[in-house]
Amino acid sequence: MCSLRSFSVRISSTLVFVFIDWGGGVSHLTPEQQKLADSTFAVNQFNLVVSDGISVRRSLPEIRKPSCRNITFPDNLPSTSVIIVYHNEAYSTLLRTIWSVIDRSPKELLKEIILVDDFSDRDFLRYPKLDESLKPLPTDIKIIRSKQRVGLIRARMMGAQEAQGDVLTFLDSHCECTKGWLEPLLTRIKLNRKAVPCPVIDIINDNTFQYQKGIEMFRGGFNWNLQFRWYGMPTSMAKQHLLDPTGPIESPTMAGGLFSIDRNYFEELGEYDPGMDIWGGENLEMSFRIWQCGGRVEILPCSHVGHVFRKSSPHDFPGKSSGKVLNANLLRVAEVWMDEWKYYFYKIAPVAFRMRNSIDVSERVELRKKLNCKSFNWYLQNVFTDHFLPTPMDRFGKMTTSSNSSICMAWTLRSSGIKTPSTSDCLETFHKTQISSSNYCIAFRPGDEGPKNHRLLGAPCTMGFDLWQLWLFTSDNRIRTDEHLCLSVVQLLHTSSDWKIQLKECAGFDTEYWDFKPKIGRFKNRKTGLCLASPDIFDPTKDEFNPPILLNCRSSDDRQNWTITEMMWHPEHL
Repeated sequence: MCSLRSFSVRISSTLVFVFIDWGGGVSHLTPEQQKLADSTFAVNQFNLVVSDGISVRRSLPEIRKPSCRNITFPDNLPSTSVIIVYHNEAYSTLLRTIWSVIDRSPKELLKEIILVDDFSDRDFLRYPKLDESLKPLPTDIKIIRSKQRVGLIRARMMGAQEAQGDVLTFLDSHCECTKGWLEPLLTRIKLNRKAVPCPVIDIINDNTFQYQKGIEMFRGGFNWNLQFRWYGMPTSMAKQHLLDPTGPIESPTMAGGLFSIDRNYFEELGEYDPGMDIWGGENLEMSFRIWQCGGRVEILPCSHVGHVFRKSSPHDFPGKSSGKVLNANLLRVAEVWMDEWKYYFYKIAPVAFRMRNSIDVSERVELRKKLNCKSFNWYLQNVFTDHFLPTPMDRFGKMTTSSNSSICMAWTLRSSGIKTPSTSDCLETFHKTQISSSNYCIAFRPGDEGPKNHRLLGAPCTMGFDLWQLWLFTSDNRIRTDEHLCLSVVQLLHTSSDWKIQLKECAGFDTEYWDFKPKIGRFKNRKTGLCLASPDIFDPTKDEFNPPILLNCRSSDDRQNWTITEMMWHPEHL
């Protein structure tokens, strides 16, 4: 049986592609090639046949906007060590990452490339094969090999400890740097050593390897589960960005895979939390720490790096439960940095709450005191100002109608990718909310080609935990979910008076504001003057639930009378 590398070389030699350059991706495979691609996809969770068939030094289109191309950068920029951690990475994607760094980085700025092998077992990544294949490359490349699987976090720390550059630049092992990617990052750090800049992350399709420009006006945030999310800028920030389209964009959190940081500042700040395991949550921990302790996380619109976005990871957590590892990591984030807001996370994640007594965060708490860091409330008020955590002025809980107090408003994901509200049976407990009617729940099964093909269905209700019935009625009169989505109205036709309720990303439009008077119990939409109503009672034997509707406001219509059953999340309610 041949090694994966020799296998890859052999299969790629038979390929004939229509587009192999300028990031166009592969438009066609023969039936034989497609069969091979399908059978090997799970090895790395991307199309290995296509990756092996395109050049590891392919050209890429000019991604930057014209105003970025004319910038003159200062002299004497700091040098950088580029640190790339990998575990059983495909040879072609690893080499393409390395070559893109070499080809598109000024030689005087690239101090070295440090590869950290997190205990790979593929023959082509072992000594001396990889070492010999990289010797001819025109830059200093160091390979550090872990003697056991340590995970991304500790592997990055191994690389940082060996780095000699003024700046540490972390990249994933399946990236492609574009022209001019490095200079903006180093310039920001030269101007402010406590700035932690990130490039705009472009998308490399996991099947075709087409290079697609990322959205520059997104920034990082997080949902109620402390999962990283991309969100659009607040309106005021978007207007400011249009006035200065090349300037840095403040980001409440970073994605974590690609960023630069002053090496000495990284050490002063406490590096990564050594108590965190494998990966997960380290990007939020780093982001909170940077902001609360006097630094800045930024996204630079003039720096672009492509990343292969996979729908799932090909690697497991050796000998460990991924859920347990992630909960333990997020517990550390909450305990050290979130102050009283940690109890909100614990309400959402009771498994993490039950782990509190077994995890010691005292060293990181002392680090926070030593660095004289600000409160999490300061972070929410000054950095993540458009957050959707409940404040004392908000109402958080379930929304029920007077016509049937067992019917809750809930939301799920349609096959088109559009999130729509629906109605469902309420459950009494916060931890086991469900979209249900007569023991049927809305669910979806993943499609073969990703989220756009998720299939909705009605299914018997389970006892699992989800957030589909929980809403936040904010002090500024918006109804929000935990994914930065607002209950909004859309006009079916521009010439029509018919309006439909839909979940849209919160943007401050008048279509997403609802006036609510608790004594009356009516939600009146400011744009339309219509009231929120539950649908007529529907057949529970069917597999779809009817969404809420808009009606002319009538005090006699019980379907328009809503109650918000508030959920308590402070420590006395855990």
